[in-house]
Amino acid sequence: MPIILGMVQSKGGVGKTTTALNLAAEFSRRGKRVEVFDADPAGHAMLVAGDKVQPFAVTALLLEDADTALVAAWAKSIRSASVDIVIIDAPGSMGAAFGATIAISDLALVPSGATIMDVNGAAETVRIIRRHRKTSSKSKPDVLLVPSRIDRRTSAGKEAVATLAALTEPVGPMISYKATVADSLASGETVAPDSPSGQEFAALASAIETRLGI
Repeated sequence: MPIILGMVQSKGGVGKTTTALNLAAEFSRRGKRVEVFDADPAGHAMLVAGDKVQPFAVTALLLEDADTALVAAWAKSIRSASVDIVIIDAPGSMGAAFGATIAISDLALVPSGATIMDVNGAAETVRIIRRHRKTSSKSKPDVLLVPSRIDRRTSAGKEAVATLAALTEPVGPMISYKATVADSLASGETVAPDSPSGQEFAALASAIETRLGI
């Protein structure tokens, strides 16, 4: 069974798809077989991947109804993937796919910008994860908050890590806001591994490996 990373945040526009695709590229470079499941009806991961040749698969797998049988089939499709790591790009809205992603993930990655709306969304997501762990009597998913799209020049950006740490969950390495990231995705590519952004995603991948003990 693959390790499952769920990219979840109740607020949209925080860099879930960007982080999912660039992590997939980084883990692929490390010799892992990776598949990204695009569970967001907006289909951003599928749109970015397009017809480009990537070292990882991107598959659309929507779940728009919380019917027990449908959720079970959706989860089975992910758990049976013949890869080492699955990354689920969940929708920002708190629907069936959002909850199901939390339920089956080994590690929930919660990207958050520095704005109060982003942090509030991260806090809400953490509360939902904790509620799931309590009601299911399980320790999973683990949580890693990801400071994402951070402008280090602003006061909020400089305080982003400390702000997220106040949610009392582990905080991963910062992903800076850079035009090169947006430009690369616009062309259907992930960032160059030797670029500053590539090094940030590599640091995040290393933090995930440490957190999961892999």
